[in-house]
Amino acid sequence: MSATRVGVIGVGMTPMRTRRPDTDLFGLIRDAAVAALDDAAVSMADVDLVVLSQAPDALHGFGHPEQEIVDVLAARGKRLVRVHTGGATGTSAAQMAWWAIAAGESQCALVVGADKMGDSLQPAQQALNLIWDPAYESLLPLNTISMTALQAQRYLRHHGIGLRRAEEVWAQVASRLRHNGALNPAAHLRKPVTPEEVLASPLLFAPIRRDMACPQTSGGVALVMTSAERAAVMARPTAWIDGFAARTNTYFLGDKMGAVSDNDHGLFPELALAAAAAYAQAGITDPGREIDVAEPYIPFATMEPIAVEALGLSAPGRGIADAEQGRFDRDGRIPVNPSGGVLCANPISVSALARVAEGARQVRGRAGDHQVEGCRTAVVSGAGGSIQFVGVAVLRGGD
Repeated sequence: MSATRVGVIGVGMTPMRTRRPDTDLFGLIRDAAVAALDDAAVSMADVDLVVLSQAPDALHGFGHPEQEIVDVLAARGKRLVRVHTGGATGTSAAQMAWWAIAAGESQCALVVGADKMGDSLQPAQQALNLIWDPAYESLLPLNTISMTALQAQRYLRHHGIGLRRAEEVWAQVASRLRHNGALNPAAHLRKPVTPEEVLASPLLFAPIRRDMACPQTSGGVALVMTSAERAAVMARPTAWIDGFAARTNTYFLGDKMGAVSDNDHGLFPELALAAAAAYAQAGITDPGREIDVAEPYIPFATMEPIAVEALGLSAPGRGIADAEQGRFDRDGRIPVNPSGGVLCANPISVSALARVAEGARQVRGRAGDHQVEGCRTAVVSGAGGSIQFVGVAVLRGGD
């Protein structure tokens, strides 16, 4: 049996904030789900599969939230599965629904999740400090910030790019994304900053400064995904997912730090592999020309040049120069994160799902004030663990 085409017909997203004392984790999940179902003009009676996009319990303070979700979403008697791959959880969850629908095992799936890190008894960063191997890497001061800082340092070393020039470009990237976030009512950080303000902000771990980093966010995201047959009956604006691929890398950072290696920590090789596979499925042969909008997973401004190169939107070593020349601006050749991206909102369980949601909004022409005119094809990505898990999807509008 041939695979069916899979589309997104509903998107729901709560406002992203530091804390939401007015509701709990399940309230955020319910609100995002209701918004997506309303957008798709369906009800839970139409849904035959629920995929819960939920990262570690320590980040939101609830043990096994999938148990309560059955009742919260009126999902008794339906199939439900929880997915967790760190920051890539959202793309992994969407891909699971994509697989099920393409295989004919589901006709209408709800992919939903939320994070509410203010509910946890321990700070989110404390939980993230514990994700490395206790025997081999616990003695190093590793956390998500230092891990990403090392990635940036190795990227500069590999391409022979000077730190001063890179810092100025990273500041421009952070400023651009914050200005994009100001146009997005769902974004957490909506106050624009200048490159000068970015460079004047405190240093967290060289070369990352505070205003180059994402916030700690509470919020929920949901998608309604259907088969082509069901989408035709629904007659809703559809974002077709024509390519979806995931790849993994080693858990150990030391294995990506060799003097000569095709798996260098600074080059995002697993993202390049996933992108190549997703493009092949979607029939994309020249992403630099065929992609209209990109929503990659960029929680730190230093990651943008590395990510756009791995996604084939810049030639190797050209990410810094292309950013300097405005290639990724809202009015540039390929706007990158016109929503503000993860840099402006990071509810970890659904940060990557928000990328799929934003890509779907763009190709459906429903992104509001941050809509990119004429967007027909978008690429989105998620990344999680010790930059270990990645997912890439290609979305198209119309047809």
